[in-house]
Amino acid sequence: MTRHVFDVKKYRVTLGDHLTTWGGQDVRARGVVACFGDHLRLVFFFLPEGVSAPAPVWSEDGRMACTFLPFDALPAFVDMLRNEKPITGNIDTDSPGDSFINTGDEPVGEEERGGMGKVIRDM
Repeated sequence: MTRHVFDVKKYRVTLGDHLTTWGGQDVRARGVVACFGDHLRLVFFFLPEGVSAPAPVWSEDGRMACTFLPFDALPAFVDMLRNEKPITGNIDTDSPGDSFINTGDEPVGEEERGGMGKVIRDM
């Protein structure tokens, strides 16, 4: 088993029908989030409810893990990528379905600047 941990340097969000084929199965994702490190990629395909997902994939040649999640999980990924830093990508080549992204450690009680918290405090 090989685990790769990398800093996510860039990301791309794609919305709309995105047709691809994985393991001989056509997949029509409604959204895609791709996370890029220096030499690794972690791609999450977000599928409509009721669509069967193919097995997650690790490509050694592409240095990329792809996994498939329900579409309703997409907003949490986009929110994290837009509002948190640093973000780390985690890939297990033997079990690419266990791949994930996470934030770095943050101090207890840290709050976001601006947004609704600021509006409520300023009332």
